[in-house]
Amino acid sequence: MADTGVWRKTLLMGAALCLLLTGCGTGGGSGSGEEGLTVLTIGTADSGGTMYTVGSALAQAITNGDSSIKVNIGASTGSAMNVRGLVGGEIDLGLVSGDVAYAAYYGQDDFSQPMESLRAVAALYVSTSNWIAPQSVGAEYVHDLVGKRIGVGPQESTTELSARTAVTVLGLDQGGTQLLNCGLGDGARMVEQGELDAIHGFSGAPVGGLKELAQNQPCQLLKYTQEELEAILDENQSYYPVVIPAGTYAGQEEDVDTFGVKCLLCVDASMSENLVYQITQEIWAATEKLTKEHPALAEMADREFVCQDLPIPLHSGAWEFYEDQGILE
Repeated sequence: MADTGVWRKTLLMGAALCLLLTGCGTGGGSGSGEEGLTVLTIGTADSGGTMYTVGSALAQAITNGDSSIKVNIGASTGSAMNVRGLVGGEIDLGLVSGDVAYAAYYGQDDFSQPMESLRAVAALYVSTSNWIAPQSVGAEYVHDLVGKRIGVGPQESTTELSARTAVTVLGLDQGGTQLLNCGLGDGARMVEQGELDAIHGFSGAPVGGLKELAQNQPCQLLKYTQEELEAILDENQSYYPVVIPAGTYAGQEEDVDTFGVKCLLCVDASMSENLVYQITQEIWAATEKLTKEHPALAEMADREFVCQDLPIPLHSGAWEFYEDQGILE
């Protein structure tokens, strides 16, 4: 697969650093480090977004909760790369936006073949469409960005996918608008330095890189009109209306209507039922702590949010756990 070499390079570099610093195992797939220890790797995304933060928190929660499991972090470009890494056996756990999971499972958009072994463990948070620009740009709505230089996220990421959906619906690809691929952290710095006029993040709000940008200079969280939102929702059945509450970003004085999608923790169907049951159990047990420490994970407090209305099937091990909790029948 196209991403295999990238995953191997990422994992080998991470493993080498991990061995030098802590003496841990390699984590390039389910395996053993110390005797009786299962070492797993979780794929996240750009370090400037919510996926990386959430993936790190989950890895720590699982590792701390079960002494027989150690979870290492594998940075990636995001959802699409994580799907390919899971199905190709390069990683064991992966954060995947619901729209990408749906497209992968059914073989749509950038996935030429259905990836029918993709399974969900839990929904973690809602990725929301966040457009932000310095007040000096003079934009209030996303459609005001026609002719501007816009950061749309890493290539093949769910941030780019959702941005391009909005760009097409709103006609932003007209009038000389420049769409540039960039990480959320790097993109925010490019906006601050005047190299970009605006940036889009599709992640749990607040998006780390965008939050820092708004703290460093006066910014505007851009809005959609109601008609624009309805048109975007019609384009992808995984999307649904979301509100970014006032005060989420510095200087944001009112609620902003936008759209979002559930972000999932995924595995391949080949992972053992017992192991997935253990992982699900540890995440469930750590939910209160996770939601307190990470505002983006607040939705996890709703137990039905975690395991119902998902775009792809649950792994049988996760289903069994939720069934034991009386959430599923």
